[in-house]
Amino acid sequence: MTRLVSLILFIFIAGRVFAYNPAAVRAYIAQHKATALRNEKEYGIPATIILAQGILESGAGTSSLTRASNNHFGIKAGSRWKGKVHLAWDDETQKSKFRCYDSAEESYRDHARLLTTNSCYRPLFKINIYDYRGWAHGLKKAGYATAPHYAQALIGIIDQYKLYEINGGAKLKPGKTVIITQYMTVEKPVFEEDCVLDDEKESEEQAMIAEAATRYAVLINDIHCTVLQPGETLASISRKYDISPVQLLKFNELGSEYQVKEGDIVFLDKKKKKYEGSQDVYIAKNGDTLYVISQEFGIQLHQLAKLNNMNDYDRLREGTRVILK
Repeated sequence: MTRLVSLILFIFIAGRVFAYNPAAVRAYIAQHKATALRNEKEYGIPATIILAQGILESGAGTSSLTRASNNHFGIKAGSRWKGKVHLAWDDETQKSKFRCYDSAEESYRDHARLLTTNSCYRPLFKINIYDYRGWAHGLKKAGYATAPHYAQALIGIIDQYKLYEINGGAKLKPGKTVIITQYMTVEKPVFEEDCVLDDEKESEEQAMIAEAATRYAVLINDIHCTVLQPGETLASISRKYDISPVQLLKFNELGSEYQVKEGDIVFLDKKKKKYEGSQDVYIAKNGDTLYVISQEFGIQLHQLAKLNNMNDYDRLREGTRVILK
């Protein structure tokens, strides 16, 4: 997370709830856990994974796509889809067709049917129902999402919100095979101690999600922006805020979506020609570039370079004074 986002700024509230907002996530879990458990029983997909995917793909039910279409899993409408469709931005130059549902429960059922009927996901059903780590990495390997840290984000959400408790599972250590020593009841298995992580111990993935919960959509220089969360891509930001990828690249003065990484500021509108806050000068830190500073203060890169008689992508010496307005 950048210095400016971590030190200042206020939450931008305009009908949007933000990724990994803990209150929104808990409300989402309470609303949909019964549906997830029914689908686990009927289809053999872990309720932990179902809920984690729903939280991640829909922004805990708050994305523009989900609010407009009840689509909680980002499932597109292919040629075989005969139901209603909703047009939303993805990673293409024009809006994509996404499946539209009459209810969240219908979206959850369709997600279950997708995983159980698509041959890409067949290997997942050989994985223990309580091994949410194996399922998360299996989904990523099968190509469900392109975000580099998609599996880690799912695991982190499950660990952070103790979703493993919902189906009677346990918090799992990484790299360990899930071994059930006995079943006390149908719903409450007993796990071999070597594969279980103490509830009070924070997993690496959980720490990633907990840290991400401190990031919000914010105003920088009175411009709407967000921070790329674990498991997100520029395409998912496009879906969440209904802004085309081309516009996002333009607003952030980027040539490719691959230049954006987790923790980066992503502007949702055009940056300004100068900084309108109280600070006049910024003192460069080690490794700073004009582009980094332009993102931290919401100033167009070319205008910032012009103000300082520099080239756009100059790497700055530590202690360099950068004029902001």
